[in-house]
Amino acid sequence: MNLLQRWFKLDKRNDLIRLFDKYNSRQDNLIEQSYERNVDAYALVNRITNVFSSLDWIVERKVDGEWEEIEDTTIHELLENPNQSKGYTFADIDEMLLTYLLCNGNSYLYGEQLGGKIAELDVLPSKNVEIQTNQDFFLPNLKYQFDIGKTHRSYTQEEIEHVRFFNPSYQSIQESYKGLSVFQVAANVVQVGNDRWDASAHLFQNRGMAGLITDQSNRPMTQPEATTMQSSLNKRIAGTDKYGGVGVTNKDLKYIPMAMSATDLQLIEQGVISLRAMCNVFGLGSSLFNDPANKTFNNRLEAEKALYTNAIKPLSDKISAKHNNYIVKNHYPDGNYRMRKDFSTVE
Repeated sequence: MNLLQRWFKLDKRNDLIRLFDKYNSRQDNLIEQSYERNVDAYALVNRITNVFSSLDWIVERKVDGEWEEIEDTTIHELLENPNQSKGYTFADIDEMLLTYLLCNGNSYLYGEQLGGKIAELDVLPSKNVEIQTNQDFFLPNLKYQFDIGKTHRSYTQEEIEHVRFFNPSYQSIQESYKGLSVFQVAANVVQVGNDRWDASAHLFQNRGMAGLITDQSNRPMTQPEATTMQSSLNKRIAGTDKYGGVGVTNKDLKYIPMAMSATDLQLIEQGVISLRAMCNVFGLGSSLFNDPANKTFNNRLEAEKALYTNAIKPLSDKISAKHNNYIVKNHYPDGNYRMRKDFSTVE
């Protein structure tokens, strides 16, 4: 291998290192770049969490092989008052749990026990939880290290309810327990959306005047004449009542437009493309989020159905299964009880 070949090989390797460094940096602030900055990302997560948390939880008991709704259980007490010290409602628990799950790919629910039963619930911020395992695939000895402020705690697998989206690209035992964020999949779309809004803001901030008026006659206007013309023009065209109108003058003048070019307008209109791509990741219809091309009644109706069938119901089943294994079995270990979201009020 000659010097030139080695130089190209080294340069490619450095490019790869820079690429992965940028990728890892982007993953570290995933929530900040998506949910907290991208308006489409926030709208999608907010719509799902609002609908999900608005649905009531019900408790059922198996009687003769059939599930029947019951009331006045110790689980109902937890549903009514999940965290007295922080004043959380269970809708707050739902919102935090689902927001972390969608944005980070992982959500962690901790139940403080009193007399052997979970009496208080708290959602741990996902980015402050570190998953720890050994190198045994079949006996990983899973633990969760939680560090925030002055709080430093270690939890076993039985002490934490961990809800996650499966990530098939793990490279170690520890990574196999880390979930895949929806925005990790849509990272390029989120980045394009952020860049587009930055460009749009810059475009509006720096566009200045909408146009110029210039003298086409053989004798140009003097400075006093130009000042008088400017003052007269301002009086004639200013005001919302003159929006879209055309003024008439008896002098040979020409209007030079300085409005946005077709390319500039296309840049702004491109936003709907990133919105649709992000909706595809969530399995939702873009008509729910003011997509002008999909605003028919039928499209809206189908989008409302897709919200429940593609997002709310699957998420409900996933979280319910975890709650039944963590909360319900703690209160009623015989396995004849379960909790689930109530969809009876949904059309």
